[in-house]
Amino acid sequence: MSRRNLAAVIAVLVVFVLTGCGAGSTGGPVAPSAPAAGAQTVTPQDAPSAPAQVGSDGQLIAIQSDNVQAAGYDDVTGTMTVLFDSGGLYEYYDVPPALWEDFVAAQPHPWSAVGNPRLVRGGVAYLRIG
Repeated sequence: MSRRNLAAVIAVLVVFVLTGCGAGSTGGPVAPSAPAAGAQTVTPQDAPSAPAQVGSDGQLIAIQSDNVQAAGYDDVTGTMTVLFDSGGLYEYYDVPPALWEDFVAAQPHPWSAVGNPRLVRGGVAYLRIG
């Protein structure tokens, strides 16, 4: 086998392993594992554009923004949490899932495009928690 063919086979195997293809034969979810040595971590701003997830189970995820560091959404309670670069941590209540999806999709300007006009000016109840 030539070096070029060997490199191609190794590349396919690496993609196969890193994407979880074939991990388990049930087709069910695969438990997360530690990144492989030398694997690149993908952040939200690096990820290819795709439909936003409905929620983050309340966990904060990195947000690409000039003034928002991270945000999260609990689709069970409708609570959206926003951590600003200034350190302020706020919870917004009774937030519809579509607003969260629009917020995540509006990166790199989620606060000016969605947060301020629809949360603050929209009169959504909030509380500073940090």
